[in-house]
Amino acid sequence: MIELSYFERWWLNSWPHRLHIQRYVPKLLKSSPAPIVGEVLEVGAGSGWSSRRVLETFPQVELTAIDVDPRAAKSFAKLKEKYGRRLKFSEADVMHLPYDRASFDFVLAIHVLHHVEHLPQALRELIRVLRPGGLIGIADENQHLVVGPLRWLWPALHRINAKELTETLEAEGAEIVSSVGTVHFSIWARKPYT
Repeated sequence: MIELSYFERWWLNSWPHRLHIQRYVPKLLKSSPAPIVGEVLEVGAGSGWSSRRVLETFPQVELTAIDVDPRAAKSFAKLKEKYGRRLKFSEADVMHLPYDRASFDFVLAIHVLHHVEHLPQALRELIRVLRPGGLIGIADENQHLVVGPLRWLWPALHRINAKELTETLEAEGAEIVSSVGTVHFSIWARKPYT
């Protein structure tokens, strides 16, 4: 994963980002093809704004949030006081998740997969930690449309789009349950039961 730019770090705690999260994340969560319950893994949790929305929207969920940035732990220490045992945080990389096979009911990757070095490896890891029948929820923007100065402000290692993600998920054995949007998109994919 790439290190976040100064602008991206600022953006993660800015009010426009928080407003975006308040509107966008519940929309993704409510579009899930199955009720979100049980154990959820959020990769690339950043400053924790999307984690808050997950925990507030679904009080029956236990959330494990990970981020490769060691500074994220400070934000999550404060959140842990509010949410207690329902929230766990680990400094970890999506490329090598420190969890056993079939550990989670849901995996969420919200605006993070464009930061990974090798997309198929990251998706294999997400599928590996899912229980059979579990769902992966992905939300991002078409990185091919990020041009000019925006490429400097939001650098990406992988210029992803919804079509490439769905093809890669299917190649890794996941079933695409829904794919909505092309600029701002969301994808839900299911790990096979067998």
